[in-house]
Amino acid sequence: MSKSVIDIVKEKIVARHQGDEKQLEVIFSPSSRLLVEAPAGYGKTNTMVSKIAYMIATKQIPNPKRLLALTFSVNAAYKIKKDVTQQVPLLLADTGLDVATFDKILVSNYHGFSRSVLKKYGSVFHSNLKSIDTLQSIDDSDVKRTQTTVKGLSYEDAFFLSEFCDALKKGNATYLETNLEKYCAVIIKHLLPQGFISYNAILTLTQLLFKKHPNVIEFYTKYYSTLLVDEYQDTNILSFEIVKSLITAETKVILLGDSLQRIYGFIGAVENLLSISQHQFGLTKIELSKNYRFASNPEMLRLDNNIRRNAENTSKPEIKEDAIIKLNITDTQSDEALHVVKLSLAALKKYPESKVAILVKQRGQNVSSIIETFEHNKIPYFYGLFTDEDTNYLSFHRKCLYEFIELIRIKETITKKLAKEHVSLISKHYSESSDSLIEALISLLDIFWNKLFLDFSFLSNEEKTNLIKDTFEHNGLKQYIEFISTNIVISTVHAAKGLEWDYVILP
Repeated sequence: MSKSVIDIVKEKIVARHQGDEKQLEVIFSPSSRLLVEAPAGYGKTNTMVSKIAYMIATKQIPNPKRLLALTFSVNAAYKIKKDVTQQVPLLLADTGLDVATFDKILVSNYHGFSRSVLKKYGSVFHSNLKSIDTLQSIDDSDVKRTQTTVKGLSYEDAFFLSEFCDALKKGNATYLETNLEKYCAVIIKHLLPQGFISYNAILTLTQLLFKKHPNVIEFYTKYYSTLLVDEYQDTNILSFEIVKSLITAETKVILLGDSLQRIYGFIGAVENLLSISQHQFGLTKIELSKNYRFASNPEMLRLDNNIRRNAENTSKPEIKEDAIIKLNITDTQSDEALHVVKLSLAALKKYPESKVAILVKQRGQNVSSIIETFEHNKIPYFYGLFTDEDTNYLSFHRKCLYEFIELIRIKETITKKLAKEHVSLISKHYSESSDSLIEALISLLDIFWNKLFLDFSFLSNEEKTNLIKDTFEHNGLKQYIEFISTNIVISTVHAAKGLEWDYVILP
């Protein structure tokens, strides 16, 4: 007797996950609404890929195009798309199912999805939204810059736009809800006619569109039968409103995240969102339990577990056994700096092709001592001490975004020639700068464009445009630090989120 499609796929999945009970519980769960607590290194991506394959095999997703996958960053979104389009067809091979449409799955971040909505229907607000990709983005948190850039905008309106941004960062849901229409009105009246749009307005206008034109959201909720959201812990209030709009009583929901990885509280990521959503959407919660990243390192495994137990109950954590982590304590900053250099060189001597990251909280006297020691010994390193508050870091991304939008107004297709021209324009603008941060950012910009044509060549022109714009709007060049050719990187912990190295040193 021949095996059924479901049996074939199930066998492949079971073999792929090698007895990981929690991963298999997620994949084969009969619940149509799941919250998956998935820390880094616990096999989240593999689990997600197998879950999608199983849902397609069992007709829970009738067609790949009926799945909408969203995430906080567009970079992560397209990595998901790459994994899904490459790996799901392998799991569905020999089943007779059509795997030719997997590149049609819509995987995006909140802003990319909202852009696509406004491009189709935003003209009810203003005709310029049909060409949303060529609108110049403006940071409306800066009152003076906004008023200078947007002609005829009063101080009161510029101040209001800034207040709205501030309320988002503070997570003030009541203020945002009360002032949503007023905020959109200022954008529609003053910014859109002059070819500008703010980053937050992409979400607020979409939210208002769904509210004022229920037929539009009805189309999306009927079309997308399954909603999957990754990096859910980083969702802010405006994005959460988009998620809520997309969920009806019939929608299948899969939310993946890790509350301990919520590092964007300073820009409005909703506190306790996983718990809130579990109750609001009636989700079955499953926690992945096996840490593959530290599988061969029992003390780090124990430390990871203890940190999580402490987060669950900070006053009385259930710590069964202390994690014994060997620390090197030095008497002076210069001694520590020398020790960091020696550790780095020892790692590279043993494995010359390996990458070493020296991660610090922030710039200061201690990291300056480390840098001086590297330079004194003429040891090359990459300067990655970026923060989202650095004026030069922010202005570099704004310049990159401005020049890119100006280029695509003339040349609509993303090509290597356009990329080369973009890097040339930025390099020329900063030609007289001796700032090591700017030098590092130009290197990252070049790497970003190269990775676009290597790793994301499968994306459509519109998806590439979204990836580029989102990277610059999100100040995201730091996400490409792990791809630099230099073996040693000195970076902030914050800039290193989601990146991987062979060795990590924490001075």
